[in-house]
Amino acid sequence: MKQASRWFLCCTLAAALALTGCGGGNSGSSSGSVSGSTSTGSSAAQGAAWRTGLGVLTETAGTDRAGSIHTVAAAVLLDADGKLAGVTLDELELSVSADGTGKVTTPTDTRTKRQKGKDYPLAEVSGLKKGWAEQADAFSSWLEGKTPEEVKKLKTDADGKPTDADLLSGCTIAVDRYRDAIVRACENAQALGAARGDTVKLGVEVAEMPQGLVGTDDKDAQVQAKITLAVVTMDENARVTSAIGDMTEPELTVSADGTVSAPREPVYTKNELGDRYGMRSASALGKEWYEHSAGWCSYLKGKNAVEIGKLSTDGTDADLKALCTISVTDLQKAALKAMAEQ
Repeated sequence: MKQASRWFLCCTLAAALALTGCGGGNSGSSSGSVSGSTSTGSSAAQGAAWRTGLGVLTETAGTDRAGSIHTVAAAVLLDADGKLAGVTLDELELSVSADGTGKVTTPTDTRTKRQKGKDYPLAEVSGLKKGWAEQADAFSSWLEGKTPEEVKKLKTDADGKPTDADLLSGCTIAVDRYRDAIVRACENAQALGAARGDTVKLGVEVAEMPQGLVGTDDKDAQVQAKITLAVVTMDENARVTSAIGDMTEPELTVSADGTVSAPREPVYTKNELGDRYGMRSASALGKEWYEHSAGWCSYLKGKNAVEIGKLSTDGTDADLKALCTISVTDLQKAALKAMAEQ
């Protein structure tokens, strides 16, 4: 009888332990499931952030006596679904010439097409009677709500002009390069603080081109354009919610006989060069150019145009100096130009 009781007690304990083990297993599985769900939710929330992007395409060309620098830039704002919520475009065309003695002539007007406004006489010859900015903005508006993949598939004719009837009703200029710049901007886009209701703007600052250059037998003349770009997103109070700063320095070479030549390698921006730019070892902060630029851009968040215009660029602002020690004069000018765009 005692043996039977002892046997019954052992079985009861074993069953209890087995149930406890199952409960522990279910608890662990449930805990793992909750943890995984939380992680997935966090990733989804991060992926759902609005993103800001900048795309820059620069081409250089040279012939016997003439050369050109052509830059197209696109600023984009992508919504939580990865669709375009805003696009701003601009384009810069610079021409360089030389004579048979190597004397170089560079442009004194370095405004972009958007900055030239009515001084860029497209409306006069356009069947739509619209200027460049009007047509570029019509193209941008037509793209809103589309995904980067849809933009990439946009069809154009042999001249780069759109073929879609609805788009042609507001834009008849070539858009193939704008399309490519927008796609690159989408690829570069990051979650930097922009949100629903923000607007995205683009500003371009071009330094004065060098004058009086002459190519000689001893030394070719180097004609460099210094192009600084800024993207800003602003809330309803016109305060910066995110920003991107970048710079590109395309160059042409002029020889003693006036031949203008362009480099064979692609023209990259400083952000695109990344660590290849090679500033880190010389930086007091141990940062590359793109990291200094990111520090400057983070400093703009929450500020309006008046406040940004008052920022010191001489290195005396201790808070800014802790983030960025490169010259920000042109970055500041580009940001203010972006914020001034209507």
